[in-house]
Amino acid sequence: MNAPLKKILVIDDDQSAVAFVRAALESEKYEVAGADDGLAGLSLVRKEPPDLIILDIYMPRQPGFYTLRDLKRDPKTKTIPVIMLTSVGKRLGITFSTQDIYDFLGIEPDVYLEKPVDPMFLRKITDRLLGMGSAENGRVNQKGLQDGESK
Repeated sequence: MNAPLKKILVIDDDQSAVAFVRAALESEKYEVAGADDGLAGLSLVRKEPPDLIILDIYMPRQPGFYTLRDLKRDPKTKTIPVIMLTSVGKRLGITFSTQDIYDFLGIEPDVYLEKPVDPMFLRKITDRLLGMGSAENGRVNQKGLQDGESK
């Protein structure tokens, strides 16, 4: 008997980014859906919470930072793991870390990654966050490694 697919919601206004994540992750384990901006994403999350959210920063209507804030403040969504996957560093020359985001918002994503990201690396991080990999489920740092693990 097959286990139900884990649901991943990609909140990104760039449809090629949604297609990339879908190609990288959609499989016998994951079902991937997309939303165009933070407000649309929040609406979808509240209707049917996914198992994981992949969130861009720079979007129309509501940027990813504020979407992350709203997700983590809501008791119904605060435990959903969030990967921030963005090209803001490439676009604006500004790079962030999870600590920078925490310092700004008082909350942080589970993982912060800059685009482009290797699809196998994204799958490894997703597997770990959702407990689908062979390693113990645990917090993943910016390098996609569990705390205390080294390359």
